[in-house]
Amino acid sequence: PCTLYFAFSLSTMATNRAGLQWASLVAAICSVLLAFAGSGLICMLIFRPVREVIERAESLSRGDYSPRPPRRCFFSEIADLSDALEVAREEVSKADSMQKELIANVSHDFKTPLTMIKAYASMIKEISGNDKAKREAHAQIIIDEADRLSALVTDLLDLSRLEAVEERREIFDLSEAVEETSARFSYLKEKGYTIETEIAEGIKCFADRARIQQAVYNLISNAVNYAGDDQRVRVKLFEKEGGARLEVIDSGKGIPPEEVDHIWDRYYRSTGTHKRPVQGTGLGLSIVKSILLAHEIPFGVVSETGKGSCFWVEFPTPAEDKEETV
Repeated sequence: PCTLYFAFSLSTMATNRAGLQWASLVAAICSVLLAFAGSGLICMLIFRPVREVIERAESLSRGDYSPRPPRRCFFSEIADLSDALEVAREEVSKADSMQKELIANVSHDFKTPLTMIKAYASMIKEISGNDKAKREAHAQIIIDEADRLSALVTDLLDLSRLEAVEERREIFDLSEAVEETSARFSYLKEKGYTIETEIAEGIKCFADRARIQQAVYNLISNAVNYAGDDQRVRVKLFEKEGGARLEVIDSGKGIPPEEVDHIWDRYYRSTGTHKRPVQGTGLGLSIVKSILLAHEIPFGVVSETGKGSCFWVEFPTPAEDKEETV
């Protein structure tokens, strides 16, 4: 038998052991440093963009709608959130500017009739009090201007309260409702306007009758205000597959292509010039939009510059089992 002997120097083992300990310590320090570096990188990639989004949201809440240059983000979700916030900023900024313009326009619209009411009241008091013909003429102007103020207030209240008002839906005669609403404009014949109606009989609808009549009234009013030189407005209601279609057509200047997407917006006013025999604030179409969206009824407009506009609404056929809801 053979015997093998291995000999090791204890001093060498101690040296190697000390080297391993120092290597482990260096590796641990490097790992900690890499961890800190990685954490900082993650903060730059995630937390910094999130913080920027939060700051932008806070600035919006303070009314600061100034645009900010977009920043690139590694994570698509944060980038999508930033883009959505930018879209919201643009929409809020547009609404804010339109609201300020509306306030300026309404203030002017209020100031004019109030001035006339005061002026003619003073004339009745000081000049025409004993002259019956002049007194009645001046009083009629005061009444007309008061009606104009009432219309302005009604439009503003309708727009602000529309979503809060509880609806009462039922099956009703849409043909009768449209005919009744169109007849309210018969007084315009004295001013040379023609309201032509082509209304099929017996068409039914499931909706809030008062609200639908309000929408129809606003559409006809808008068509009258933008009527062409022939001062003619056509109101058509006819059956079509799956329901009925209402069309309100004018022969005015039409709507410029760049404005078609905005005419339904709240606070928006067309830049075109037109006569306004029916007084209002320019809020009529936004009220129509709110009513029809609440009823989930499709609507739209077809217009060509110089050839007038056709506003349409498509009413679905009511189901026979529909019951009145409050």
